[in-house]
Amino acid sequence: MSIASLADDEILRTDRQTINVNMRPAIESGLNLEMSSRGLDPDFVNKLIGVIQSPAAQSPIRKTPSSNALDGLVRYIPTESITLYVAATASISSLTATFPFLTPYRLYWIFVALTPILFLLIYVGKRRSQKLPALPQSVAKWPWWKVIASTLAFMVWALAVPPLVAGEAEKVVSAFGALLVSTMLSLVGAVVEPPEA
Repeated sequence: MSIASLADDEILRTDRQTINVNMRPAIESGLNLEMSSRGLDPDFVNKLIGVIQSPAAQSPIRKTPSSNALDGLVRYIPTESITLYVAATASISSLTATFPFLTPYRLYWIFVALTPILFLLIYVGKRRSQKLPALPQSVAKWPWWKVIASTLAFMVWALAVPPLVAGEAEKVVSAFGALLVSTMLSLVGAVVEPPEA
């Protein structure tokens, strides 16, 4: 799952009511304009607004057990960081020619540090686009778990691609470790992540 999707999930989890309050005037003004031009009953429009804001309308797609298992496996993998890292490792020889201090291990650790920064930048941008404060007022409501989980997921998944792993045994162990850690992150996330606000 991408960092952007994780940020969307976190915003909806913590600020769904604020977003609904911010969107309600726009929905009502648009419906009132449509209602007056078509001569619709105001009670009907109020019922329609209630349906739009109902939990069923907000997530009409029910997940099947198989999609839940797959979603759990890939939930915290930061695809933006992985994509950039794979591109950087593919051009490592050119990068080291330009920047001699840059080794595959240093590149790995640069991206480990970059992952939480990317998450927070995307998260803040998405909050601002929803007309919310850049970060939640309470530090307890910051997306700590998603930042930590996406960073850990990057750490294990990045080890599963060359140049850090070369031997066949290393490849098998790192791939198994990536799957194991992804599964564990999803299980732990269900326990430690606070419920929706």
